[in-house]
Amino acid sequence: MIETSPFAATDLLPFALSYALLAMLPGPNFAVVAQAGLTSCRNTALAAAIGIALGASLLSGVIAGSAGALPLSPAGAHLAAVLYGVFLLWLGARAIDRAIRPSALLARETRIPATGYFRLAFMTAMANPASALFFTSSALAAKTSAQSSSLIVFLVAAIWFGLVGLALSASACRAFYVRYRRHADVALGTALAAMGMAAMF
Repeated sequence: MIETSPFAATDLLPFALSYALLAMLPGPNFAVVAQAGLTSCRNTALAAAIGIALGASLLSGVIAGSAGALPLSPAGAHLAAVLYGVFLLWLGARAIDRAIRPSALLARETRIPATGYFRLAFMTAMANPASALFFTSSALAAKTSAQSSSLIVFLVAAIWFGLVGLALSASACRAFYVRYRRHADVALGTALAAMGMAAMF
């Protein structure tokens, strides 16, 4: 049975545009795709982008499908925020650790495969509180159905983060990263750690 909604046609474009603006803001999703593009190959960056898109679309569908049915207590919301903050701190620590280690050790380090970045990106998108808040407000306003919001989120995220991954995995960007690796890793790790602290407090 096809679901019908008075908002299905008129509110899809505003929802898509507003989510596109959210996706373009620098944050954990962007940081994971950027890390994959700068430190690995194009296919790995695209795998990370698809992981973000799938995670965000699943989060959107779950929230839209259960809005108001599963209220989260303040304690539960705080625990979720703390866990997400710890996750971001771990990502930041990994980036800073790369910055302070000698290049010889990094050369012997096993790179994260495309499947690993896919899982990392999926987990990051699924636990992103900014996306969850956006999806919740949209669902409570009854602007889109679960199916339509999931599809839009996947398309927007896949296109945007796919372009980000392709751009940062280009030879010029990778050459810049190799030259200024320590500075880039410190900046990325500090940003992730700051976002993790902000999510916890």
